[in-house]
Amino acid sequence: MSNTQPILIYLLIFLALSIVLKLFGVIEVSGSELLGYAFIFYGITMVYISFSKNQPAILFFGSSFFLTGLLLFLISNFEFSNDYELIFPAVLLILGINFLMLYFHNTTKKKFLAISITAILSAVVVIILIDTITFENFFISIQNIALKYWPIVLIAAGLLILLSFEFKRK
Repeated sequence: MSNTQPILIYLLIFLALSIVLKLFGVIEVSGSELLGYAFIFYGITMVYISFSKNQPAILFFGSSFFLTGLLLFLISNFEFSNDYELIFPAVLLILGINFLMLYFHNTTKKKFLAISITAILSAVVVIILIDTITFENFFISIQNIALKYWPIVLIAAGLLILLSFEFKRK
């Protein structure tokens, strides 16, 4: 079995359980939010694999999947005046965090740190200039999300634990 097969199997289990919970009214999720969860789960497992196998390309793409999933989740759960205003700063943040992960992977590559800092600071400046997010709304939304989506967090945590056992067996 290749490295990606267990990930895809657990990802399908995660999606199936999420859909069942949605059908029984335990959770209410949109399609884009469910896709966000899938990206988060897949991204975390890719990052885990990349560190264990020393593969920086997988680290970069795994971080991208995770952060894109997080973006889909945030857009589904937060009230933004214009979702399209978030795209440019989100891309900058995702790139910045990806390069920061690459720097953590190999701290001798200072250019990754420089690119990361530049991209993240640029994203923060753009977010401040467009004035889309307030701290009060952010914390209220986090509280509502935690109360609403605890079953998804439990399922994801369980599947990540199973996946870690899968890789430790090899």
